[in-house]
Amino acid sequence: MKKDNMKLLESALKCPKCVVSVMGDHAGEGVVEIFKRKKADIERLGLTFWLMRSPKARPPQVQKLTKTVPIYTIFIAPATKGGARPTSEEVAAREYTSDGKIWRQFPCGLSPVTGKLDSSAAALVFDMMSTDVRGVLDLWNYADANDINNPLKFILGCSTVCAVRKDTKSHPERMKSRHREIVAVARLANPYCVWVR
Repeated sequence: MKKDNMKLLESALKCPKCVVSVMGDHAGEGVVEIFKRKKADIERLGLTFWLMRSPKARPPQVQKLTKTVPIYTIFIAPATKGGARPTSEEVAAREYTSDGKIWRQFPCGLSPVTGKLDSSAAALVFDMMSTDVRGVLDLWNYADANDINNPLKFILGCSTVCAVRKDTKSHPERMKSRHREIVAVARLANPYCVWVR
């Protein structure tokens, strides 16, 4: 693992807050291809947009996490092979907004931001990303940032969650599959999370 990639992973794991996302195929595209395309966006334009639809990582929730420290997204493997259901829709978003008022066009040359575009469609914004990382994330070391008395929970339709570091190993509703392979790490960049259409 390259030194810069190791530093990115270490920073993400030390951070008291983060976004955790279960990674899977998306809109007919495999994981390797998705990351390759997004990393190329960052090299070319300095940022990329990552479409997701989760009630536990809405733009205001993610933006609130970023108020005091740099925030990272830790992408993890599903608990079981095929556990992350791929999105079947491949509609390309054309605009984004960080406040729900002023809509902007995506930067020229950005790879398509695709998925199911409805009122819950949002995108994380990254300026650094690495797939050359090795590690395991212990989900019992994190709680749901929206309710710190609850452990992290991933369910169908909610595979991305705002998280805070907190010992939840004795919580009766903790995830059974606590150790997850880290697939990639990305650093969130201003405006961090946006609505898309």
